[in-house]
Amino acid sequence: MNAIAAGEMRGATVALAAGAMLRLESPRGLQVTCESGHLWITEESQVEDVWLAAGQRVRLVGEGLAVLEAKGNARLRIE
Repeated sequence: MNAIAAGEMRGATVALAAGAMLRLESPRGLQVTCESGHLWITEESQVEDVWLAAGQRVRLVGEGLAVLEAKGNARLRIE
């Protein structure tokens, strides 16, 4: 799966099936909100990964690649 330029995803709502991944290139400054389900987020060069449940959000800080994976069906919003 190819990475998507993070700027192209701003304002998007994405539904991910269980185990599906979304790869974002240069996501620094984007906010990811988990609207339903659970998300695992890992960012290149960041020590800690992030787990989000419905209603939680995080601002991405990495300059490289971020990978978001659905643990069960999930819906997320990128702002």
